[in-house]
Amino acid sequence: MSNKRRVRWDRIAAAVILLVVLIFLLGSCVSRCSKEDDDPLTTASSNAEVAEQSGEPVTAETTAPPPVNAAEAKTNNVPVVITDPPPAKTSEESSASDSSSTEPVFTLPAGYQMVPVKLSALHAGTLVLVNKDNPSHLAAEELDLEQVYYAEDKPETYEISYPGHTSLNRTALSQFNRLMKAYYSATSNEEIMFNYGYLETGKEKSNPDSPTALDIQLHIKRNDGGYEYISNISPYSWLFEHMASYGFVLRYPSDKADVTGERGGYTAIRYVGVPHAAYMNENNLCLEEYLTELKTKYNFYSGPVLRYTANNTTYHIYYVPIDSTTDGDPEIPVPTGGAGKYEISGNNSDGFIVTAIVADNGIT
Repeated sequence: MSNKRRVRWDRIAAAVILLVVLIFLLGSCVSRCSKEDDDPLTTASSNAEVAEQSGEPVTAETTAPPPVNAAEAKTNNVPVVITDPPPAKTSEESSASDSSSTEPVFTLPAGYQMVPVKLSALHAGTLVLVNKDNPSHLAAEELDLEQVYYAEDKPETYEISYPGHTSLNRTALSQFNRLMKAYYSATSNEEIMFNYGYLETGKEKSNPDSPTALDIQLHIKRNDGGYEYISNISPYSWLFEHMASYGFVLRYPSDKADVTGERGGYTAIRYVGVPHAAYMNENNLCLEEYLTELKTKYNFYSGPVLRYTANNTTYHIYYVPIDSTTDGDPEIPVPTGGAGKYEISGNNSDGFIVTAIVADNGIT
């Protein structure tokens, strides 16, 4: 009789069924746990339950931006999160925020103060540029005119073409009379004739600079009674060599016609002031070139000042831009120390030129 044991297939089938059931239950558990991890509501609920049991506050963590509106939330099965609006900025915070997005505020250097000037002064002063592109804005009564013939300090060593109605700015005339006295002392020549000074714009014989009352057209009176323009030959060359020491420059040099817009050939001298005339003469600059150089190289707010010595006096010269479209009168920075003397002249377009004495005969 055989000792072989009989296979119990019924037991094997029961074991297989039990294994399948276990695998199914395990898979269902894994799937449900995965969904709970992905579901923010379940996570929040679990966190809340844990927090409630531990007594700690609930902290919300945002991993994505909330939906735009309730309709979108319903569609995406995501809860609508309503938050309080951000608190309004205080005035101090707003000021700090605004200042961070604007240009830094300019700090006035030590040794300077701001002084107010009239906006109309932009068109006045010894350095106004009047040419075909920049017309004069001043009437005769604003030019401090003086009749040349009746000036108390006029020497008898020069003549006037039209004594009854020839006038010039008072300061320019005083300096011209000093120049002519020195010219006569050096040359003993009496042939110089003051032909034209102040002339209105467009008047016969006027040049573009005549309305400034700072421009003089000079002639030579010949022995035969005729007239001609002065040229740079002896004895008249003395004027060309020394006029800068009295504040005058040749207004329309023949080699600068492309800059001034005026031909050379006639002698028109222009009063600009001693340091400016000396600098222009030394550097071979006409008035247009000089004012451009001040604007580009010696802008008070962006560059150094021009330190220049003429006639044993040291000056600081600089350009101050202004915005003529703004309301009110501008303020101009001027030195507070040194000799305490300064002049402010408009350039007739977009700014002022400050000329300050900072050292006189070596005494600061």
